[in-house]
Amino acid sequence: MKFLSRFPGIALALLLLAAPAVHAKTIVIGHPDGSVYETTASIYRIVLERSGYNVIMKSGSPDTLYSMLADGECDLYVAALLPNEQQQLWSQHQDKLMKIAPIYFDARRFWAVPAYVPESAVKSVADLTRPEVTAKMKMTINGPGVTTTLMLRSAELMQHYKLAEAGYELAPGTDQEWISAFKQNIEAENWFVIPLWQPQYLAVLADLRMLKDPDEILGKPDTAWLIANKAARSKFPDHIYEILKRMEFSIANIDELDYMVNEEKTPPLEAAHLWMSKHPYTIEFWLNM
Repeated sequence: MKFLSRFPGIALALLLLAAPAVHAKTIVIGHPDGSVYETTASIYRIVLERSGYNVIMKSGSPDTLYSMLADGECDLYVAALLPNEQQQLWSQHQDKLMKIAPIYFDARRFWAVPAYVPESAVKSVADLTRPEVTAKMKMTINGPGVTTTLMLRSAELMQHYKLAEAGYELAPGTDQEWISAFKQNIEAENWFVIPLWQPQYLAVLADLRMLKDPDEILGKPDTAWLIANKAARSKFPDHIYEILKRMEFSIANIDELDYMVNEEKTPPLEAAHLWMSKHPYTIEFWLNM
């Protein structure tokens, strides 16, 4: 009952949820590699375990997990990026899959500048080529690994908006190098641009402004969905299924979870417990049937 002591206002609701679940069915939750997905999936794990289920977590690449989901090796998947990023995977397997509910909205890739860079000077990616901007901006654009989708798209962005001609250089590196450069630039209050995605915990470390990409070279925004194998629906009584449908997060919620893991070095499952203890009204809303 240690978990219940963290949520005195909803302890009774959780007890009522757990009472009929003597079957102890097993639910397998799949999630892509990465702290954003693992911590989010861990919250679903906690809710389902408190509802009487045994939960197994599986991680891997989206294509592997979609196949596992379609084959019944996974019951739930956190999180399907639709209708753009994972549309091909969804189309390939959709006859065996179902959408349960959105987890969060506006998942996207983008370039950003610190908020202390005036919006009047830099509002869009195209503004980066203005002479008065290049005179102040750091010309090295640090990012994660060269083979990441973010950096592949960023290379296209550089070409499309003629940023190399203005003197900018894209510098892929390790995550550690990318984040270290970000922190150093923020501390020095340099004018700089950073390739980024959301949700991602760097948004907690500094006030950033997303730059407009009028031609959507970095791609369109997506919704992150909780999806399931259609056959898994029978494992959830209606009241549990309704809870899953109500479990929605904001981008700021996910950023907060990711910050706990990456900056505070909290293990993902522990971070999920801690986040839930800090947001009792959100949890109560999910469970208030």
